[in-house]
Amino acid sequence: MNKLPFDAIIFDHDGTLIDTETPDFEACQILCREHGLELSVEQWAASVVGRMEGYNQLFDDLLARHGKNHLTRDDLFRRIRQLWPITLENTQLMPGVETLLPQLRTEGYRLAVATASDRPWATRWLTKFNLLPYFETLSTGDDVANNKPAPDVYLHAAGQLAVSPRRCLVFEDSLVGVQAAKAAGMTVVAVPTHVTRSLDFSLSDRVIAGLEHVTASWIANLG
Repeated sequence: MNKLPFDAIIFDHDGTLIDTETPDFEACQILCREHGLELSVEQWAASVVGRMEGYNQLFDDLLARHGKNHLTRDDLFRRIRQLWPITLENTQLMPGVETLLPQLRTEGYRLAVATASDRPWATRWLTKFNLLPYFETLSTGDDVANNKPAPDVYLHAAGQLAVSPRRCLVFEDSLVGVQAAKAAGMTVVAVPTHVTRSLDFSLSDRVIAGLEHVTASWIANLG
């Protein structure tokens, strides 16, 4: 039996496995338009994607630039929570996920998810799309002291699997996610989406157009 090139493969969640980012951007865009600000996908990708504190930065920018002194962050969070259920209705799997995960499991790879999001959020979508059984462990922002771009969530996933970080392959769509996985000492493949492709992913070991281009043979050649 041939030795696998990696002991584990770790996937980011939002934008890598499940496209929650497009609906999230749409909600943020609606919110900003309600207050006279046109939010570009480039601005949103740079300030919000993968950054749990990014909403505060976005809201502060909106409040400062448009003089909405009668509003607060809480008001804006309240409004975006009203918009999310509407835009999230069209949430879909990222292309290639349904084909790739069964193939990797058949090959004998140990699989995990490492996300900056909280556990209920990730569990909700992995359960909805019947992906949870593929993964041995789910490492979330709830499990670590420091979220991405710190390496903690990836190191936690490797620790749960009892594997060396240097024997882990990561798929990520955000810049902070790539930074986190590289800081953990892992091999990182960037999979930019239409909302993150404007970012500089030169830190990653490889950049690909989508998971539909990944096969077990492709990973073997990478390893």
